[in-house]
Amino acid sequence: MNRLAVVLVALCAASELQAQKKSSTIAGVYSDEQATRGRDVYLGNCKSCHTPESHTGPLFKSTWGGRPLSELYVFVRDRMPKNEPGSLSPQENADVVAYLLQLNRLPAGQIDLPADSATLKSIRIDTSMNVRKDP
Repeated sequence: MNRLAVVLVALCAASELQAQKKSSTIAGVYSDEQATRGRDVYLGNCKSCHTPESHTGPLFKSTWGGRPLSELYVFVRDRMPKNEPGSLSPQENADVVAYLLQLNRLPAGQIDLPADSATLKSIRIDTSMNVRKDP
């Protein structure tokens, strides 16, 4: 293989890796401020039935890893809180999802996660690299 072909292959691989990052949770798809709001919503509406830790680690990875983020958003939107499903606003649902991502040590970014399941379909939950140091 000549040098030009090697360079082209390397550029394509780098481009593909960048595209994967942009379309996954490792790109920082929520803000720290949003996760803080989500924690407050969680503590006020969700903690009475389950602890935040029940949504982390191997169970979170096996349940949500590789799936579109829209599926987690719709799950929270339609089934939570358990005592009053569907009672949270779209923004509160997105904030709770951001909090769950933070709990699973996925990196924060600069903008809030949108409260729109159609937009969230294009983002994959990537649990292969939990890079945050502090939840």
